[in-house]
Amino acid sequence: MTSVSEIQVDAEEINSLLYAAKNGQWNVVWKILGHPSKPRKPFLLNCIPENRRWGVLHQAIWWNNYSVVNKLLQFPTCDIRIKAKEGVSEIGPTGGKSAEEIASGFKRTEIAQLLKNNVSRLGAQAPETFHPLSSGLEDYVLSLLKVTLAAYKTAFQPQQIESKTFNDLLREVWQNVNAVPGRWKVARDKVAEAAYVVCEETCNNIKACKRKQEFYEAIINAYTIEENYLYDHLNTALRRQRQADYMPTADDLALGPYVLMYQLLLLFWNKLRKESSITYRRMRVSATDLEKYQVGTKFAWMSFVSSSVTNRTPDRTNTDQTNISLKLI
Repeated sequence: MTSVSEIQVDAEEINSLLYAAKNGQWNVVWKILGHPSKPRKPFLLNCIPENRRWGVLHQAIWWNNYSVVNKLLQFPTCDIRIKAKEGVSEIGPTGGKSAEEIASGFKRTEIAQLLKNNVSRLGAQAPETFHPLSSGLEDYVLSLLKVTLAAYKTAFQPQQIESKTFNDLLREVWQNVNAVPGRWKVARDKVAEAAYVVCEETCNNIKACKRKQEFYEAIINAYTIEENYLYDHLNTALRRQRQADYMPTADDLALGPYVLMYQLLLLFWNKLRKESSITYRRMRVSATDLEKYQVGTKFAWMSFVSSSVTNRTPDRTNTDQTNISLKLI
């Protein structure tokens, strides 16, 4: 991944990547992504940026280019589950449709079969749980947020990026969204547009916001609704971005604008009430995780699932009913 100063470069390459794919300029696509055996920026493959409805894989299907689709599938980062944003094409509404569904809709029979027989390697990833920290102050350049800022730069940070640290950049983005008249509405629309493919309920709730504070509250409240499991998608996406060889899924990147706004509110919104009572946090813990801990280690635990202030409840997604008592020293 690149540094903060190169987000501008990523933004330009994302625009070039999607423009080239839309126009069938595959030599430009390979120049940006690289080759499956020698990838350059494979983490951009599943990106559907602002003002785009389809990703690179969708465009290759539209062009009915079997060899290009086959080559894209050879990238470990290629997510065959990538869904189109809400919109209409020659075959009617394509919002929320997978690559295979779009191929079938366009009667790309051979490509549809190729996609059907392909097994995504992204699902085999094991996101980091136990993350050791250094003893000094850390300025994390988080991969998902960085790709999001590049893909949605016009919406969140239209000015030239001059920040030296990632924390400074986030503060500038917050000031832009929160203080510039009408900018929060742009952010609202982009968050809703992107979240549609992961959670339509969240999309609709955010689109309905008429005031800035309503928008901010909708971002926070969406994370607390356990029934739609958005919090689980979000936590997994956040854990995955800590990996050195970053391979975001299409859903990770679709959640990017929501995650960015959520992070900004946690860091900078002065009206966010802090919880003062005892809070119970559900954790996913394995024996492998415990083996990594040593006395005195400073670490971040990446696998908090949910929280409650009223009771302790089991994790409904946990199929292993083993109870583990922890006392970290």
